[in-house]
Amino acid sequence: MLGHTTYKNDNALPWVTFIDGAGGVFSTWNKQLPEFKLLYNILVIELREIDTNSNSLVNLDFDTVSKSILYVLELNNIERTHIVGFSLGTIFVKYFALKYSRNVESVILSGAIAKINRRLRFLFWIQNMVKSVFSFSSQFRFFSYFLLPNKNHKETRLFIRSQSMNWDEEEFFKWAGFTKKLNPVLNYLYSEQTDVPSVFVMGEEDKLFLPEVKKMASHNPDSLLFIIQDCGHVVNMEQALLFNRMVIGYLTGFEVASKNNRAKIKVKEGLISMERDSWKNNPV
Repeated sequence: MLGHTTYKNDNALPWVTFIDGAGGVFSTWNKQLPEFKLLYNILVIELREIDTNSNSLVNLDFDTVSKSILYVLELNNIERTHIVGFSLGTIFVKYFALKYSRNVESVILSGAIAKINRRLRFLFWIQNMVKSVFSFSSQFRFFSYFLLPNKNHKETRLFIRSQSMNWDEEEFFKWAGFTKKLNPVLNYLYSEQTDVPSVFVMGEEDKLFLPEVKKMASHNPDSLLFIIQDCGHVVNMEQALLFNRMVIGYLTGFEVASKNNRAKIKVKEGLISMERDSWKNNPV
């Protein structure tokens, strides 16, 4: 079973599920939980298994992980939920939403990965060449600078390094090998049509992943892209206040429209438009 924690608020409130990135780092959402717990019922799912000594998943298989997520939802009697994912976790979120769309209200993809580009493949090539020369910690330090190079990324860079202390070399290589082979899965996920609305929240300085997300979002009328300035890959930590406001604002609009049956959310040119005249006559 996947590690998870629930914060039950009120039966009448919607559920929001947070899914972290590689390694099951629960503290990824420390800057979201205090505010979100006041407004929603919360489920936090960690990408690690509670019945093993591993810090992450034993089996990095999309079907297996999706079934595990579904099991956690059913265990907590959650029929439908909004899902917020981070980094590599966004790929599992996308896969789950495609396979079990009946259980998903919407997905919010933070620091999303839409393609493993040439720069990242080059990084993995270098890592493979030097892995027998440099220690795991040295490789990870280099990786963190490559991912978060700016001065204002220091807090999140140190956070990632501190979390890597829970990993061993085998764990790092497992996730690196998994990431290298993602492009066929990503091509499939972002080419398939789904009725689940999706929102991307990206940092303007996320040079590795933002360009590909921009391309994907520009060709997908059912996706909304928010870009936060002065922010890198770990957008929910670096600009937590703006991130929280954007996501809560989106969820509020979504829930109002759904509850009152006044509109079907449609994303067009980066704006949420509401498709019924009754929305104009009865603004919130």
